[in-house]
Amino acid sequence: MKLRVIWMIIGALAIAGALYFIVQLSGSPDAPDSAKSAENSDTMESGGIKPLSFSNVSEFVENGRRRLRVSGQAEPGSVVAFQDRGERLRQVRTNEQGEWGVTIDSDNKAMVIEAMMYNGQETVTHRAEETIFRIPTPNSPEVAASEFITPALIMVSAPGSPTRIIQSPFGGSPTSGPLTIGAVDYDDTGGLIISGTTSEAGRVRLYAGRAAIGETRVGVKGRWNYIAGNMLPFGEYPLRAELIRSSENRVQVAVPFERLPPLADASGNEGALSVNFEPYRWQVRRTLIGGGTQSTVIFSPNVVMPEDTPEPDTEE
Repeated sequence: MKLRVIWMIIGALAIAGALYFIVQLSGSPDAPDSAKSAENSDTMESGGIKPLSFSNVSEFVENGRRRLRVSGQAEPGSVVAFQDRGERLRQVRTNEQGEWGVTIDSDNKAMVIEAMMYNGQETVTHRAEETIFRIPTPNSPEVAASEFITPALIMVSAPGSPTRIIQSPFGGSPTSGPLTIGAVDYDDTGGLIISGTTSEAGRVRLYAGRAAIGETRVGVKGRWNYIAGNMLPFGEYPLRAELIRSSENRVQVAVPFERLPPLADASGNEGALSVNFEPYRWQVRRTLIGGGTQSTVIFSPNVVMPEDTPEPDTEE
């Protein structure tokens, strides 16, 4: 009797094992497909579309007219449209590599050029983070015309990122030896971005008035930028960059900076543009989508510092 029970248990285990083996065989062809489907889904979500960006911006004269040449990258086969404060300018289709290029008449007018990418159903799929600003030089007795080398300021800017100066009306930026200060960006909260270049390696320390506010390392191709939040008080005071080198004396460049209060219509008029023109300093202020303002300050290489400008505390 016991022997019979043992054989019944063995038989049941054998049947169960056979059933499990059959189920595994029948399910195995689906397993790789399911895994592959999940993998493709992750790839699509993480890859997304190729973002719209500007690679090169320049201005030239053709048949006596000024024109902007703009090129960049976007999703292959998409349509990129350009507008100046809501006015449609031109559109172009990208090639198989996602490259595009366009030429826009600029003449001698102020422009705020934005770019949007469309799919085949005329639906905006992406808006370029950067905006191109063209600010012509003023013709007024308050601003010395002889100071300007080019007919307009052309810059590319995005909230939270250093502004790129494509063309300065002053023909350059404040420089001392290997160190240059470019644009200074700030927002309503006192957030600050200072950028520049240097031909030598090292660290760049930044000062507001006499106080050191931080430092940054020199990056690729000699570019440097310093980004900080809630840093700047209202008013006028010098901003100073100092190149710290291991084997030589430090080099400094100072500019007369002024943080202005927010624009009066910052909360109700998106895209409003205001420019403070001074002989050695321009301040471009604009409202942002969603509220608030951002300002960009550029300086002449011949900028004059007040005689009573305090020297910074440079002790380590």
